Amino acid sequence: MSVLRFDNVSKQYAGGHQALVDVSFEVAQGEMLFVTGHSGAG
Repeated sequence: MSVLRFDNVSKQYAGGHQALVDVSFEVAQGEMLFVTGHSGAG
């Protein structure tokens, strides 16, 4: 059972830079998630 779910999420900043394109994932109870950018910043 997932406690967090993202389906087909996209994010575009002003000026057209796309940060996320069609991202989907689930996090189950007891799991950890770490999201980091290209530079390693989270």
